[in-house]
Amino acid sequence: MHSRARRLLIAAATAVCAACSHHHASPDSTIDSPATLYVDNHNFQDVDIQVLHRGLKSHLGNVNASAATTIVFPKSLLSDLGEVQLIAHAIGTPYTITTAVIVLKSGTEVRWTLETDLNRSSVSVY
Repeated sequence: MHSRARRLLIAAATAVCAACSHHHASPDSTIDSPATLYVDNHNFQDVDIQVLHRGLKSHLGNVNASAATTIVFPKSLLSDLGEVQLIAHAIGTPYTITTAVIVLKSGTEVRWTLETDLNRSSVSVY
């Protein structure tokens, strides 16, 4: 009977240890994940997407009218503080909008919905 109690105690301790253990992602797994921009263009014009970083504008891509696209941010934008602003220009029109400052880190997802009136557009950062 004494050995049965010992086996039950060992089994219970093993179950508790297994339940308390967690799988942790290695710290390196998020370091290499890209930052991405998802653009949903509700505008009737094709839109040119640029990024403003350290006072310099760079072209990121285009989004066709009434379409969506995914753009991977260049890794150079993730250095330092990663502070950027996004710029959308409806091609063939005078309409351009610029977002507030966004902080990019590895693994950041930015969702930008461009409306027919660009001033009603919205941006979310995850």
